[in-house]
Amino acid sequence: MDPAALDQPPAAQACLETLRAVSGERDGAMERHCVRVFVIAERLAGPQPIDREVLLCATWLHDAGLWCPGDDPYVTEAARLAQRTLAPFDWPLARVQRCMDACEQHHAPTSRADLGLEVELMRRADLVDVSGGLVAHGLPRPWLRGLFRAAPRTGMATMLARAIAGELRHRPQSLWGAFVAPHRTRASDVVAAAAAEPGG
Repeated sequence: MDPAALDQPPAAQACLETLRAVSGERDGAMERHCVRVFVIAERLAGPQPIDREVLLCATWLHDAGLWCPGDDPYVTEAARLAQRTLAPFDWPLARVQRCMDACEQHHAPTSRADLGLEVELMRRADLVDVSGGLVAHGLPRPWLRGLFRAAPRTGMATMLARAIAGELRHRPQSLWGAFVAPHRTRASDVVAAAAAEPGG
């Protein structure tokens, strides 16, 4: 299972290319993690209608903030990166916000369903994959084992260890903002800040 199998619209392809550009990697552990998270999220959604494109874009970028410099939590950097990546696609601000929320809130300790189904699906799906299925949110264990065979978790432990070590080294205070009390970055504020910059 690889990104090419996911039938991606142009915005999602742009998000995947952004992940590859910031991480400097292609077809590695992070991409497989993202593929698994998306497949898990779709399965968790069941018959509920979802904005597949928003979910797919957020899936590619939810961890991309790990490679973005700055003092803010990496999930906030990911949300800002999502806004910048999606800017050329003329999405309504509310749709951009949903994608940003899915990135920024994916480690929130409690439900984020009030921000949209896609946001809560991302939160749950990421936990299912990062935990290796120990937290399953009702998904059948045989189904999860099949997914982990199709998109192997090879390199996942190393990737997580490096990510945590990097955050502890460069912005340890930001972990609170990622896992305990995530901030909510407003798409309108990011747009306004970009417009205020010289040449914006």
